Formats: sequence, C-alpha cells, structure tokens
Amino acid sequence: MYAYTKETLSAAEAAAAAGDAGAVWRILRGLCLDDFGELLLHMPSPDYPGLSSVLPHMAAAEVQNNWTGNNGYPLLAQTLNFVRSVDYHFLTLAGRRLNGAKILDFGCGFGRIARLMYYFTDPDRFFGVDPWYQSIRLCKESRLPGTFLISDYVPRDLPVTDRDFDLIYCFSVFTHLSMRTTRAALTTLRAHIAPGGLLVITIRPEEYWHRSAVDPFSGRTADDLLAEHRATGFAFNPHRRDPIDGDITYGDTSMTIDWLTRECPEWTIRGLDRTLDDPLQILLFLSPR
Repeated sequence: MYAYTKETLSAAEAAAAAGDAGAVWRILRGLCLDDFGELLLHMPSPDYPGLSSVLPHMAAAEVQNNWTGNNGYPLLAQTLNFVRSVDYHFLTLAGRRLNGAKILDFGCGFGRIARLMYYFTDPDRFFGVDPWYQSIRLCKESRLPGTFLISDYVPRDLPVTDRDFDLIYCFSVFTHLSMRTTRAALTTLRAHIAPGGLLVITIRPEEYWHRSAVDPFSGRTADDLLAEHRATGFAFNPHRRDPIDGDITYGDTSMTIDWLTRECPEWTIRGLDRTLDDPLQILLFLSPR
C-alpha cells in the first residue's frame, strides 16, 4: 500500500482493535476503490493484525483459479473494471449513487465481487446466493460479512425473503445456464428487485465459440453452436453434469440481445458495456418492467 494511505489505514486499524467493525468499513471507504481492493487482496496481513481480525480473508490462489481461471492482481483488475461499470451505470440508469444500496450477488462464487461491494454498502445490506454449497462454504470460511445462502440450481424462488433489492448482479452466470434455467432465473430475479432497481448480467457473444475450447461432452462442434446462435439467438453446450428435472442446467452459453428482449419481456435492456481485459463477457443493464 502506498504511503498516502497510511493515515486512513492507521485509523481503520485502531477502529478494528476497538472492535468497531462498522467504523472500519466507514473509514476504509475513504480510500480509492483500487486501494480498497488491494487491501482486501492481501488479507490477512501481519502489518494489520486488527484489520485482519475484522476483514474477510482472501481466497487462496488455487480457489481463485478454479472459479475464474485467474488470480491475484490480474483478477482484481478485471473485478475492479466490472465494479466501476456497475457503479457508473447505476448512477446513470437508476439515477442515484450506489452508496447504501441493498445488493444481491446472484451466483456469488467465492465472494470475488462481494469484497468490493462493501466499498459501497454495509454488510447488513449485502446478500449472496449460489447453488453450489462449496461456494457458500468458502464465503463463510473467509468470513465474508453479510448473508450468504444456498439457492436452487433452477431457481423458482430465492432463499432470501427480500423483494426490494436496489442492485442485483450476476457475473458469469448466464454465460453458463441452459435455456430453461435462464428463463427461470430471470423470472425469479424480477420478483426480488425493487421498482427502479437495476439488474446487471453478463452474456457471451457469438465470437465465444471460436475463441474458447468447446467441451466435447455433447458431441457438438464450435461451428454447430455458432450456427445455432445465429439461427435462434441462443446456444447452449452442456457439460457432463447430472440432470435436474431432466435438464442439464450448466454448460457454456451464448445469447443475443434480441433473444433476451423477445424471451424475457419482464425486463427492459437499458445499456451495454464490456472491458478489453475480459472481452467475452458482455455486460447488460436491465430494469424491471
């Protein structure tokens, strides 16, 4: 951490030593977002024993790689770009700052993005769900504050009773779901978002099929999947997973904006973004109709 952060970190360390976790988060929000993320990347740290007792510990590099294919500073940089885009579009599309928002991380994984969302909102206003128990286990073992719960693979409802989330984001979720699960998830999320709230999802463009390895389980080729994408607007290549109610829910997915507009009329697409350091994740910003 650079020398200019010393005063803020010293104040946060003192608040942690006094057992005031709420003050720790408030003080650390005085850092810029990148410094906030870098600090959390290095937790626990022998330089900050108090903060290490309050802040979540970073997942091991092996865990980061297994969940995302990347780790450390490169992964943090990708995550920061996503969070900055969400922050900007929330202001421009929802018309207010993200600070203090009630946030749901749908498909939270090991809490990669959750860690940066504490920059904007207190842990009691943050919720994460994931259908894989290992994800929720890792979040809790890392001591991520907030509420983390196991959801269904085909979500017809969520384990949270709240139906007034200001922001719901789903990073690299709809890039992996079958058509049936995609429709179910988007319908369910519609029931949990506040009027005027914002949903952020990522989708894959057709270029994905010739830039990434295609899982051979289904016997389909990249050309097959590209043709399906162009013909129908949606292509799904299942992985070798047990079916749920007769449907393999997880694999690799691409879809068009036209398909999403046509098949999910409960949402209005308000904006689009992407970053060059993660080029096959197209960010879409949706508002409830």
